[in-house]
Amino acid sequence: MRKKIAELLVLLIACAAVAGAGARETRIQLKLKPELDLDGTESVFVGPILIEPRQGEDIQSVDLSAAREFEIYLRKVLRREAALHLLPMQEDLRPPSTHLAALAEQGEFWRAIAEETGADLVVAASIDVRVLDREGYTTEEYVSPQDGKTYFRQVLVEETGFSYDILLMVVQAESGEVLHREQITDFKPRDERKLEEYTDMFTDLYNLQGRLVGIFVPRVIQVKRALYSN
Repeated sequence: MRKKIAELLVLLIACAAVAGAGARETRIQLKLKPELDLDGTESVFVGPILIEPRQGEDIQSVDLSAAREFEIYLRKVLRREAALHLLPMQEDLRPPSTHLAALAEQGEFWRAIAEETGADLVVAASIDVRVLDREGYTTEEYVSPQDGKTYFRQVLVEETGFSYDILLMVVQAESGEVLHREQITDFKPRDERKLEEYTDMFTDLYNLQGRLVGIFVPRVIQVKRALYSN
């Protein structure tokens, strides 16, 4: 019985010490390994960039613009940030399916790209873009400066811009094997008056850029950590 009481006292003292310790938030850098193990000599073909079909909806001009803009953006990121050797675009590329999941099973299609272009890897994607112009209320926490307690409040949130849902796939061209598959979502804020301007649709999307680069090369991220002191 005395042993249990002693253990309990030790536990209470340890908890009190942690609770009474001062906490200081700091940022540290972490180096992340790439998703794929490449040697840097691979030739990479980008395409096709497909439009994700939506049931009951026709393809809109914003869909066509987003697919075209994303291919340009993807090539720029992979060339500048990942330093990959990209092969020229092929305007006459005609995939046998408009669904990327179905296209993943078409080994002959990927092998044909390898034979025609000499590609080692193929980076393909499907994109679903939605134009958002809405507002609503959400609940968020805040700490009162008067009493230091945490409360909840309703905040009006406006969403105006482009919402992206992108499925990216990296395929070994010669074998048709899917080496990596990644779903990426992001949001590009846009002024309400410019929602019909379909240019620069992917600029300053650092989350998207980081996810794309992280597939092929190491990257460094910053994370928050709490340091405790007596």
